[in-house]
Amino acid sequence: MKLYVVTHPESIRGIYESWPACEAAVSGVSGAKFQAVESRSEAEAILRGESVTLPLGTYAFIDGNHLGGVGIVFVKQRHGPPAVKEISTSVDKVFSRSRIPSLASRQAVYEALQRLRNVFAELAGLYFVVGYIAPGTSFTVVHDYEGIGAWMENRWRAKDPIVNDIVGACQRTILARKLTVAFQHQKGHQSTFVSQNEFASYNARADALATQGATSG
Repeated sequence: MKLYVVTHPESIRGIYESWPACEAAVSGVSGAKFQAVESRSEAEAILRGESVTLPLGTYAFIDGNHLGGVGIVFVKQRHGPPAVKEISTSVDKVFSRSRIPSLASRQAVYEALQRLRNVFAELAGLYFVVGYIAPGTSFTVVHDYEGIGAWMENRWRAKDPIVNDIVGACQRTILARKLTVAFQHQKGHQSTFVSQNEFASYNARADALATQGATSG
């Protein structure tokens, strides 16, 4: 169940158990800042002014949409400013040179997109990342569709043949290129209005790049 945290102004600052309670508090209050959260611990952390930052390491934020756009943000978090590389592409471009027989033609890619929609584009982001990043890299894939990590870690069984083909290709690529990959789920469209959350911010950027990729692709 969602909770609502209000950070400003001080007179209504606090945690509210429901949207009607939060709405009653912020209605008509100029400059009120509030957002929904998933847990009391998260709400309390926001009230304490704590921010969520990326631990040191390498990350690939991936996102895709039903129009076939794919957005990727590579982040190398280090002491000092992070190194960031952004890529905006499309499922057509990602799979145009793939070695996946079931996606050997543009028509096959189009039909897979029409059937699987954003799931197909999310998988395209993963396929791109594992083939693009330097061999031997240890990194974390951050995704807002739960199935990405669940399929790759064999917690879900890929029943769709196209999904199964892409997941298998990604797993083989990881082994062949000696990659060490962890998967982290990030809730999509999470607000950063009242607190800093770098996971949410980079995820939102990947989403914007996917929208751009759908237009250009």
